[in-house]
Amino acid sequence: MVSIAEAPGKIIISGEHFVVHGSNALAAAIDKTVTVYSEISHKNSILSRVDTQVFNARIKPINPVSVVRDKILEYFDRKEKIKITIESNIPRGSGLGSSSAISVATAASVASLFGEKLDKKTLYEIAFEGEKIIHGNPSGIDVAASVYGGLILFNKNTVPANIDLLNKLNIIVSISGKTRQTSRMIDRFTSISDKLPHNFQSLVNSSSVLTQEAVNCLVNGDLKKLGAIINFYNSILSSFGLATKTTDMMIETCLEHGAYGAKITGAGGGGSIITIAPSTKIKIIIDELSSLGFRTFSIELPKQGVIFGK
Repeated sequence: MVSIAEAPGKIIISGEHFVVHGSNALAAAIDKTVTVYSEISHKNSILSRVDTQVFNARIKPINPVSVVRDKILEYFDRKEKIKITIESNIPRGSGLGSSSAISVATAASVASLFGEKLDKKTLYEIAFEGEKIIHGNPSGIDVAASVYGGLILFNKNTVPANIDLLNKLNIIVSISGKTRQTSRMIDRFTSISDKLPHNFQSLVNSSSVLTQEAVNCLVNGDLKKLGAIINFYNSILSSFGLATKTTDMMIETCLEHGAYGAKITGAGGGGSIITIAPSTKIKIIIDELSSLGFRTFSIELPKQGVIFGK
């Protein structure tokens, strides 16, 4: 028997990095996903097919997939050996939550193998153990977006709240092609914040206020104001050294072609950008970024979270 689970990647609309320090943040599941297949075997093994590349994942005690697998086995008091196969169309290092989606889909797939369906809180907690192996001190927002799906208002100290939209929302995502290590970006951000603790706390508080304004904009359909908010966020992230010449150029291109706003999404240092634009400008912006060699697509929100037993 093979058990299958699918989990989505994510974008962060507002509050990245500040969320690690207690700010609220706004994130959304996207339609780029990870699918994990699990089956009982004579030995533990992990095969990963990520973005068309196939390789045998290293099996070590600190491998995040192994950690999540073992946590599920411990939770259900099982001893079986498991073969895990991972397929993903989320580009690695893109800032779109590939590692968290792998952890979430692994936990769901292994649990389903034993006829179990974890509640979302337990699934989040177990998948988060894998995320900590990779990123050191993550907030948990990537895992939460993948588990709960839709649009979520996230704070690391509370249960995520789903945001209901009156209308579908299209957001442009463009991948810079420059990979980066999230843990290094978190460390860079934190090292700067440590030098100005009082000023930084004001930014954390302001981030929560702006995130709530972003939620209000989404609920009310005020995309112009939402664009202004994410432009501001991008300026702040750039001031912390998280932008690159490439992402700056991509964002400038979007604004020149009619976008309301554009920003780095996720850790920065490369990765991806998101863009809010009028419906009449979406195809123009996608075509322009694509012509410059950047993988660019539009996503319609909201999207579903993890699917057990697909």
